[in-house]
Amino acid sequence: MASEEQKNEEVMEEEVQNQEEEALPEVEETQPEEEVVKETAKEDEDVLNRLIRLQADFENYKKRTQKEKTEISQFAAERFATKLLPVLDNLERAQASFADSGDEAKTYADGVQMVFKQLMTVLTEEGLEEVDCDCSFDPNLHHGVATEDHPDKEDQDILEVFQKGYCFKGKLIRPAMVKICNK
Repeated sequence: MASEEQKNEEVMEEEVQNQEEEALPEVEETQPEEEVVKETAKEDEDVLNRLIRLQADFENYKKRTQKEKTEISQFAAERFATKLLPVLDNLERAQASFADSGDEAKTYADGVQMVFKQLMTVLTEEGLEEVDCDCSFDPNLHHGVATEDHPDKEDQDILEVFQKGYCFKGKLIRPAMVKICNK
């Protein structure tokens, strides 16, 4: 009997060993499956991140191109306004020359003044502003071309404007040429 029990124990040990060997491959099969799921999830996450970045890049591209279009149109309008400044200067000179004239000249002066006002209205609506010269000299806005000592004025006050200066949409396009009080 002892030998029969030994045989039974040996058979049982072999079966347990066989079962353990069979169980090991099952564990190995499930482990790669989990790894595949993890890898797939990671790839999905990478693709999603790339998609989000691509979408953000596209939004930035749209904003940048819109900004460039705005800048281009503003630059074109600024350039146009700059070209019109000599016309404004000549209209102002024409108005000044009619100041001491007779009745017939007054009619022409009124016509020139109407044209000048209309042109200034249009340009002001588009963003043209005259540089303020009723203040102290500012090298960012004024171009000093002459100095003079004046007893009633403060140092660096503007005494006379030779040529008006203009800003277009907040940007200086021509500084005012002025005479400055120098004490």
